[in-house]
Amino acid sequence: MERVDGMTIRVASPPVSRFETVPAPCPSRPRRPLAHLPALDGLRAIAVLLVFWVHFPFVADSALGKAVWSLGQTMRAGYLGVDLFFVLSGFLITRILLDERERTGTVSLRVFYIRRALRIFPIYYLCVALYALTFPFDGSALASLLTYTVNYYHPFHPTPNAMEHAWSLAVEEQFYLVWPALVMLVPIARGRRMCGIVIPAAAMAAALLIALTVESAIAGNLIYMASATRMMSLSLGAALAYREITAAPMPAWQPYAMLLGGVFLLGLDHTARAVGLISPGGWYWTIALLGYALISAGAVSLLVTAGDRLARAARAVLATAPLRYVGRISYGLYLYHYLLLFLLGLAPYQMATSGASLAQVGVALAVVVGTAVISYHVIEAPLLRLKDRFGPRNAPPPSYVD
Repeated sequence: MERVDGMTIRVASPPVSRFETVPAPCPSRPRRPLAHLPALDGLRAIAVLLVFWVHFPFVADSALGKAVWSLGQTMRAGYLGVDLFFVLSGFLITRILLDERERTGTVSLRVFYIRRALRIFPIYYLCVALYALTFPFDGSALASLLTYTVNYYHPFHPTPNAMEHAWSLAVEEQFYLVWPALVMLVPIARGRRMCGIVIPAAAMAAALLIALTVESAIAGNLIYMASATRMMSLSLGAALAYREITAAPMPAWQPYAMLLGGVFLLGLDHTARAVGLISPGGWYWTIALLGYALISAGAVSLLVTAGDRLARAARAVLATAPLRYVGRISYGLYLYHYLLLFLLGLAPYQMATSGASLAQVGVALAVVVGTAVISYHVIEAPLLRLKDRFGPRNAPPPSYVD
């Protein structure tokens, strides 16, 4: 307020970004806590079910079952499921880190890595131990699993492996190694541009370089599994977190444009491959990389930012209790299912032509789901409670299972 000739004049202050605060913000200042997003648990459920769609065998004596399974293979549904996990991880992890940076002025790397280790390592290394004890010894494959580098091992050694699906976990672990420091050090405005433009462009350039320089048979798997290329999806998810936490509006049409653009690219890619214009290796996966990333980022942004009737309906469906529960146990479902299918003699590469009986498929599904449920309640949930003890000082209570 200022007084001029007996009049009180209100002087407007310039808008201040949520992050343009004093260097050492007071921990007790009022702040908006992270909003609870239950629909994202439901989207995790959809992601893991898409993976199951292509990994579980079809019922051999059911024409409908084989048709549904074949549709999943044609749509490459599992690839979309994995991409959804990447975009979700990029969004949720960046959201947590940005929130901590806003509240405290920094990011505690020690706390971050303790929390990640408690969430990820126990059942991951349990599966690695089971794999090592039950399958013929392969020192190189085992070393790649122990060190989270299987995403670079498998493209050069593509023999079917009961833990090959762990490549996606290796990508995420490598992401965790570098991302907290970037979020802590890069200015917020630059971070948003970095995630939305620079990193996706660099990932696309890496895919093009691999397609141009690596043998086609290897290039496809390398583009699909390398962290350098998979940063496309992770960074698009992170860009949504920057947009949310800086209150930057997203145009209502943008989520739908990403969804439709991704579908168009994948349709074009599949058609070009079918008529022989491109090989099924590097060039195919360069285009597919962008297509799957756009669809996944569009789906997440629709749930996070859109307010139209379709978005509200999608959030309501995905927030239902059954889907949210499947989403909460999705890490175990994903991690255990492939290993257990191998142990039950139903490895995907073996069942792709013959299928399995209804009883075999039912038993396999029951074993996988039962294992994931027991694992969640006996191993994971207690560790999640322990993990929360390592939250940053004055942190709000956790609003989702990350």
